[in-house]
Amino acid sequence: MNRLDLLVLKAVVPAVLLAWVVFVGFDTLLALLNEFDEVGIGEYDLIRVLEYIALTVPRRMYAMFSTAAVVGSMLGLGGLAARSELVALQAAGASRLRIGIAAVQAVAPLLVAALLLGEWIGPRADRMAADLSAQSKSQGIAFSGSGLWLRDGHAVWNARRIVVGGPGQVDLWEVWRYQFGEDARVQEVLKAERARYTGGSFELSGIVRDRLSDEQVHSSQETTASVPTLLDPGLIESHTVRPRQQATRDLYETMRYARINQLDALAFESAFWYRVFYPFVALALTFAAAPFAFGNLRSGGLGQRLLLGMALGIGFFFGQRTLINLAETNREGLILVNVVPPLLLVAITTWALRRPAR
Repeated sequence: MNRLDLLVLKAVVPAVLLAWVVFVGFDTLLALLNEFDEVGIGEYDLIRVLEYIALTVPRRMYAMFSTAAVVGSMLGLGGLAARSELVALQAAGASRLRIGIAAVQAVAPLLVAALLLGEWIGPRADRMAADLSAQSKSQGIAFSGSGLWLRDGHAVWNARRIVVGGPGQVDLWEVWRYQFGEDARVQEVLKAERARYTGGSFELSGIVRDRLSDEQVHSSQETTASVPTLLDPGLIESHTVRPRQQATRDLYETMRYARINQLDALAFESAFWYRVFYPFVALALTFAAAPFAFGNLRSGGLGQRLLLGMALGIGFFFGQRTLINLAETNREGLILVNVVPPLLLVAITTWALRRPAR
């Protein structure tokens, strides 16, 4: 690492860390205030609320990193510009493009830490948080290594995978339903490839039905069947780890399973490509902060840098989110809408940095 890289690193890394802490802190505080409405349901008291929120922090850190990266880079480089150190670096022979690359290199190790949170720690912690919330509220929902467990009157459902397409749109994949009698003995076991909620019942497909008695087990196969349920789909939705919160490997496995069984995994595919290109997006936003350091930020204060950084990060997020929504609606182009915007951002930034200074 040469002196240029070290100088930029010392300016950018503390600023990114500070922005990261602030953004995650605000997001966590808002989540905590929102969760207070649930206090008093079952055994869900203040201590469990704090435990629940603490378990969601790794996921929030991952989600907030790209915005923190662009804001922190703008603050760090803006500080160097305000002290005329960027001018000194250029006088020593460093190009503006080289300084921008140095900022990206400074943020890269922090990105590795964010990916560790998002791919390993966050998904497991979110699963624990959902389980803690469900068990504390005594709502008959639990998670384990075998998936989601739901109590439905005298029946218990188990689903390996859950797809929430929208309000009231719940699909369960790889489903087992155990029906118990008044004596708590298993009377019937249903195994289905899929169960879709449709207003007071689940529509099952690809069914194997086992009826148990003291003398024998009678098995039969059915194409479809409707099973009444007392479950509220909103309850399942509120305790389900959404695709965007799942690890890339888990999303890939779900997509593979869906293709084999000819199921719709659009939500998982969209989340998969978003997570695959997330590191590229974070580094592209960091790189995009560099041109501002050679322009208005030289004479601007901290407030201007913060405002510009947030505008760039939030504006890019909403713009890309709009494109992703359009791709989901058309059911095509998910890879393009995830890779093209950051590529354009890098191209525009490179042009801006190579353009002769005025």
